[in-house]
Amino acid sequence: MPNPRWTHDRKLAKEQLGVVGVDEAGRGCLAGPVVAGAVIIPASFFSEARNRKATEEMNDSKQFDEATREKLYERVKVLGQQEKIFTGTGQASVEEIEEHNIVGATCLAMTRAMKMASEASGGLWQPEEKSSLELFEKKNENQKSWSVLVDGRPMKKLPYQHNGLVKGDTKSLAIAMGSMLAKVTRDRMMRELHHKFPDFGFDCNKGYGAPVHLKALHKHGPTEHHRPRFLRNILSEQTGTVDSIDMEQSQLSLL
Repeated sequence: MPNPRWTHDRKLAKEQLGVVGVDEAGRGCLAGPVVAGAVIIPASFFSEARNRKATEEMNDSKQFDEATREKLYERVKVLGQQEKIFTGTGQASVEEIEEHNIVGATCLAMTRAMKMASEASGGLWQPEEKSSLELFEKKNENQKSWSVLVDGRPMKKLPYQHNGLVKGDTKSLAIAMGSMLAKVTRDRMMRELHHKFPDFGFDCNKGYGAPVHLKALHKHGPTEHHRPRFLRNILSEQTGTVDSIDMEQSQLSLL
């Protein structure tokens, strides 16, 4: 039985030039960047049975253990190297999360991932800028275009035309692939951070608010990789204010 995400996107691609899927990882974390993955799947991809075979396990990245995610990530990368699909990743830093809030930073990461994927495709797909006119114009029904899908609801701050698909990483092959790129890319970053800050357990919790992470926060204070916006309520419960914590000293204590 075909992967239902393959079936979903193949149906869309029959009427379009192809499908573009975008997803993020790390939006709800206390530490680390937010990372986005974008995947362009041309309509011709769905005409090859071997491609269906290669993607039959693809699903929401959160459904798999780390080893399986790594395997599926490599499969996506191989398809990209073969130019059967085109991929891109992008990230927004802790500083950008603080400046733009997490929604704005997520849109920055998605924009960067979409641009990278477009460049990888040699312009086969180019993001279309939003405009007030385009938002209300009805496209020529005979004009083929690309179906651009973002996991979740539409992102008002994302500058490119797209449609939201709630739980899209379980419904769309392109989004599931984007999810895999974003999750594995970010997980690798957090495992690297773990070597510098082992007390926080980043290798396991990836920056989410697990008990070992919260315990280390209260003991050592935040590192430069923590998100001040996300920590204010957590740390104020015990310290009274985040601003009173000397971040430089807390980092030195872990080296």
